[in-house]
Amino acid sequence: MDPTGKHCPKVPAHDPLVSSVPLFDPAQLPLRDWCAGSREDAVTGLVAFPDFHSHIPRALASALTSGGLVGLAIGDVDGLKGHVEQANATDPGCYGHLAGNKVMARLGAVTRTWFHTQPWESGCAATFGGDEVIIAAALDDANGFHRAVTQLRDQLADELPVRVSFALAFASAEHLPADRGAGGWKHHFTDQLLAAVDRCLFTHKATRRATGGEGGIIAITQPLLVGHVSLARDHRTLLPLPAGAETLHVLARPAGTGTRGMLLLPCAGPAGLRGKRLRVTFPDGTARTAVAVSLHGQAAVPHETAATDAIEGPGVPLTLQPVREKSIRGVPDDLAAALEKEGLDWSVLPAHEQAQTLHLITESATADIRTARITAVIDAVATRTRS
Repeated sequence: MDPTGKHCPKVPAHDPLVSSVPLFDPAQLPLRDWCAGSREDAVTGLVAFPDFHSHIPRALASALTSGGLVGLAIGDVDGLKGHVEQANATDPGCYGHLAGNKVMARLGAVTRTWFHTQPWESGCAATFGGDEVIIAAALDDANGFHRAVTQLRDQLADELPVRVSFALAFASAEHLPADRGAGGWKHHFTDQLLAAVDRCLFTHKATRRATGGEGGIIAITQPLLVGHVSLARDHRTLLPLPAGAETLHVLARPAGTGTRGMLLLPCAGPAGLRGKRLRVTFPDGTARTAVAVSLHGQAAVPHETAATDAIEGPGVPLTLQPVREKSIRGVPDDLAAALEKEGLDWSVLPAHEQAQTLHLITESATADIRTARITAVIDAVATRTRS
């Protein structure tokens, strides 16, 4: 019954709020190895933040000191306050905050199911206790974690009346503090990681509100390195640059190279000397084409202001999209689609090889021969790109 004395509509048996208050079945908590023995958050059924915050520093420190890679993501519901206010105004049978709790209960149920399908040997899913979710896991590769969080984002979009935006970062041993003596360094280090991801998330959300963009994004950032080193050394923590129709939201950090200012991206640098052309959208909504180059293996784009100019906040929120390179000759649709799917640049082949390749494809006697020749071309372009 709500405070007005009216009865709320009877909830169906599968309503996630029913099974989440209280759940407590430890087997259903979204954890593997990390944070064992934790209590659940009563609404979401995720690991409650006090226990997460108590256990996770030791788990992170152990994983990183042994040379492992860790992914950390924070998701925040977009527009939950507006959803609650709308429910309050349009549903006379139930007060709005119950609608908010139902959103969070469903978020928790979807996250728990998703978490138990992941291959991670160590990890957990927790919440701060508001409208957030925290994912932490020991990883084999960064790209797999990015894909997994994207899958969770999409599942939540299908299940909830509102979207959820995420930010994530990757940490390795190089991010550990040099002074790791007594004095609670593990908790301080964990708080720094959480703060870096949280700032990235809310920087992008503020930009979205200012420019009228859509929610449900996934933004990528980097934790600060030991001793304030600006360039990443462990390339496992870097994601690939976007390819095909992919869009990447990143938090870029300034770095000076002589007299030229650059923005470092949390992505691996492109192979070769030509760089990779990207369509870059800036916080004010303006977009321009820039060439990303590799600085010690990390991608960077030119920054118009001087290298000595200060950038306020944790970095510059950018949206990155690939630019499809034009060919000197017309590329058949099936070859173009195969190149785009693999994120390959046709122009790495010399002009005479392009001409020979196109001749062989267009002169194929059967569809099977054409398919086989296109596959061979893709392999050749991939080999040339790596060399």
